Amino acid sequence: MQYQPANQSPQPQYVNPGQIDTSFNSGLDAMSRCQSVYIKQRPDYLESLGFCEKKNVYYVYQSDTMGNKPDFKHQAPIFKCKEESSCWQRNCLPGACRAFDLKVKQYDQKQDTNTVFRLSREFKCTFLCLARPMMEVQLENGGKIGFIYYPFMCCDKGVEIRDENNQLIYSVKGSCCQWPFLVQLPCEACQRARFDIVDSEGQKVSELWKESAGFCNALCNVDATNFRLMFPQKSTSRQKALLLAAALFIDFNYFEESPQDQNQNSM
Repeated sequence: MQYQPANQSPQPQYVNPGQIDTSFNSGLDAMSRCQSVYIKQRPDYLESLGFCEKKNVYYVYQSDTMGNKPDFKHQAPIFKCKEESSCWQRNCLPGACRAFDLKVKQYDQKQDTNTVFRLSREFKCTFLCLARPMMEVQLENGGKIGFIYYPFMCCDKGVEIRDENNQLIYSVKGSCCQWPFLVQLPCEACQRARFDIVDSEGQKVSELWKESAGFCNALCNVDATNFRLMFPQKSTSRQKALLLAAALFIDFNYFEESPQDQNQNSM
């Protein structure tokens, strides 16, 4: 059965907090009950003033079936994702090359919680089809969930999602002929990009959208990338964790710039 999106580019609408299921236990149980999530990167306004690149922080919210923006004032995140990386790599290397660890923790505003799973990527000096980056996704106890692979693509943008046995599960692909890949404009429509989620048989099963961070944030070049991720039907909690990891991996590969990159683009 072919995937049929209800709306190719839905207008932002807020979700009633009463319609969101927040009765989670722990760990990946939070993923198993989500039909979609909204990923919001914490903006850092000092970076836009030319200060050093800081560690990325993302908040993951449960959303409706289309992944629309939730009401942040009345709904708490289910996960907090924080980057761990060296200062020199963040400021001297492009996002597609630098090494990092991303710890995904259940959100608790008052105390630090246990890590549910973590994303680890080693430094790779990538050139065309050589030394392509790969990110490992594993539980806190060391058990492997899978891998996110960044293949060489001449035109399209995307990643491959593989299970713990390195078998292909999904491919996430987007056309390079979309505004965020061509020119940086502050209008919200020009900040959106669509990635199709395709299964191992080449059938489209869902979508990932790179969303606008807001006109003012884009105008001031604030690093704040948001995503809408709709999970495929019958996907397991492990597969949803890998899809979440793929969205974050795409942000680092295509939308993350070091201060040196920003200076070169502005010249």
